[in-house]
Amino acid sequence: GSRTGDTRRSKSASGSGTTMPTMQTTTSGGGGGEPSNYLDDLYQSWQEIEEDEFGNLLIGTTKAKDKRLRERREHLLTHASTAKRIRRGMIRFVQVVVDLSRATMMSDLRPSRLQVLSEELQHFVRNFFDSNPLSQLALSCTRNGVAKVITDLSGNPQKHVDHLKLLGTQKLGLDCSGDASVQNSLDVCLKQLRDVPPYGHREVLFMMTSLATCDPGDVFETIEQARANKLHCSVIGLGAEVHVLRTLAEKTKGKYSVATGEPHLRQLLEEYAPPPPSLAKETPSSLVQMGFPNFMVTRGDEGAGLCFVGQESELSKGKAFTCPRCKSRVKDLPQACHVCGLSLVSSVHLARSYHHLFPVPLFTEVAAADEKEKGANEGRRDRQHACYACGKEIKEANITLKCPKCLKPYCITCDIFIHEQLHNCPGCEEMGSST
Repeated sequence: GSRTGDTRRSKSASGSGTTMPTMQTTTSGGGGGEPSNYLDDLYQSWQEIEEDEFGNLLIGTTKAKDKRLRERREHLLTHASTAKRIRRGMIRFVQVVVDLSRATMMSDLRPSRLQVLSEELQHFVRNFFDSNPLSQLALSCTRNGVAKVITDLSGNPQKHVDHLKLLGTQKLGLDCSGDASVQNSLDVCLKQLRDVPPYGHREVLFMMTSLATCDPGDVFETIEQARANKLHCSVIGLGAEVHVLRTLAEKTKGKYSVATGEPHLRQLLEEYAPPPPSLAKETPSSLVQMGFPNFMVTRGDEGAGLCFVGQESELSKGKAFTCPRCKSRVKDLPQACHVCGLSLVSSVHLARSYHHLFPVPLFTEVAAADEKEKGANEGRRDRQHACYACGKEIKEANITLKCPKCLKPYCITCDIFIHEQLHNCPGCEEMGSST
């Protein structure tokens, strides 16, 4: 097959005709980004070393922690989900493609790229279903120039985590060998996502480690097919920037980023977890029929306990959910009924999607000196600098934040936790319960 890479060759200075590959590393996301020096984003542990008044060296002090917290708050200020209300695709169908070529065994990430990919993807799967309880996810891999499905579309995170733990092993044929194939991976994704309902948001996430692709045909024609089928393909690379992958992300309106290390890789996956903006012409607004199935447990070898599992409609016994329309059984939620096609969810899934519709407003930053003076005037000398959430004292050197609705003070740690994990303001919740 044809091989496509991003190595741009130039003659050596001696003019002997020897070619050397020159690669460009970028950490930008989105369609087009400016190249950046990778040394600026490296983790420099020696900068966290400080010296106290007695001359002792202190490692990992609060100064480095505050710096990281400030960077995360700056990210919150620019994040679209907290800055304003926009139309979002809350019902997502995501296909994750893992590169299991021989490049995955490189040890530039410790202990290896494979181990880091497996651990970070397990964390991403749990975070994805926490942020998208109504969505479904599937896993596939590419190795030896071919691509295959690991797990079908499912809303069960434990099922995907169990298969991710097997990456790199001989079991299920998930060992690392050969070359990656972008074209074959796109063909598998098109088959998996072609039957997605029109209100679903179709996405593909490539986790690439290879700098080349071994394809049986023209990969650019397959990219055009992906764009015609409204697939949004995003790529996270662990090597250098590849022209084919950049073209794929640009034409399908996805994002392309190159991770410079393990913390950066986790950050890129966390940014992909929230629901993306959705265009009205791609996913038109419509009422979606949903059913709330009953949970059933059968004992023994009763035939009534058979239920459908996966796209192949295999039969399984044990715990199951009964469709309220046709009374057929499925194994996991959320998913569509294999008989009548009704979307089956639980009330918990709908409740966990509420914070995307009404996000917590951004907290405003106030000066610590002003808060101290105000607290002293009101006679609150004992807890004039206490965070309303954790109760710890807020020092004057740290950032003090206030909720614009309840006007309660918070530290920067609780501010990030409220907006990224809790999605509820404790002060506003207390005011609502008291009224």
